[in-house]
Amino acid sequence: MEQTLGKRIVKHRKRLGLTQDQLAEKLGVTAQAVSKWENDQSCPDIYMLPKLADLFGITTDDLLGRPIVCECKPSDAEKSSGWEFQWDSGRRGAVSFAVFVLLVGSLLFASRYFSWTADFWDIAWPSALLVFGLSALPGNFRFTNLVCALLGGYFLINNLGIGEISVHKKLIFPALILLFGLGLLLDALRKPKKGRFHIHKKGDLSHKTKRHFVQEEDWFSCDLSFGEVTHQITLPRLSRGEAHVSFGEMTVDLTGCGEITDGCELDVGASFGSFQLKVPKAYRVECAAGTSFGDISVHGQSDDQPLGTIKLTGGVSFGDIEIFYI
Repeated sequence: MEQTLGKRIVKHRKRLGLTQDQLAEKLGVTAQAVSKWENDQSCPDIYMLPKLADLFGITTDDLLGRPIVCECKPSDAEKSSGWEFQWDSGRRGAVSFAVFVLLVGSLLFASRYFSWTADFWDIAWPSALLVFGLSALPGNFRFTNLVCALLGGYFLINNLGIGEISVHKKLIFPALILLFGLGLLLDALRKPKKGRFHIHKKGDLSHKTKRHFVQEEDWFSCDLSFGEVTHQITLPRLSRGEAHVSFGEMTVDLTGCGEITDGCELDVGASFGSFQLKVPKAYRVECAAGTSFGDISVHGQSDDQPLGTIKLTGGVSFGDIEIFYI
């Protein structure tokens, strides 16, 4: 059943723990006026709607019950900051794979011409490490990405016989484990909030931040490519949701939801980015998301007898997911 403006005012007033008298005092109106709004006997004046929305911490679209569809453009600050060395996250994988195929093909051709002693697999797997390690560095620098690229380059040089790097074969595997462990440790200690390597020049951004956010009925969906954004979910009832971030930072706050259904499924993807989920303590999060050179951490804990369970699915690759109980 569609929720009326009056019901939305009641929900958000109670969410803030306010009485009708307290809400009226904050808005400079009478308690009788608030009572009429909540019983749908009258509507707030148009100038009162932004005040109500600001007080509740929501948008006027949320207050009026309009579905939110947001295609955000870069701010003036982003436009004036110059251009950055970035590429569209949707093309990153395709570009990396194309470079990988071209590199393998070129080296196979060269190995025949120069009589290098290397077969297809001697070239393919270290090329994959090199290309995909390097492709991850510009958007969100991590030491593990750098280690992948260095190891790929080392094995490629040795397999082709171009140059000799004196490392005893028995030491290669333990050295590999040590390097990856060191990279993971440095990333865990560093935990940068933003990518550290950018190339700026005065002018327009060569690639724009892309954001998409929709919340309607009992679900929401949001995507982010490059940038930083926080989404406050204010649905009366939440049953499912999707959130994906690439080369950026996204926060999804569920504390404004009226109710979260038991077994609510959230499909979350963090690729070379950071995702934060804020959850009321009354609900427990069951994490079934996969990790690939990524990290999932939980801060705080749910109540001993939670009202329901939120199932977190999806995965993280070269990024991190953080769950906060509020």
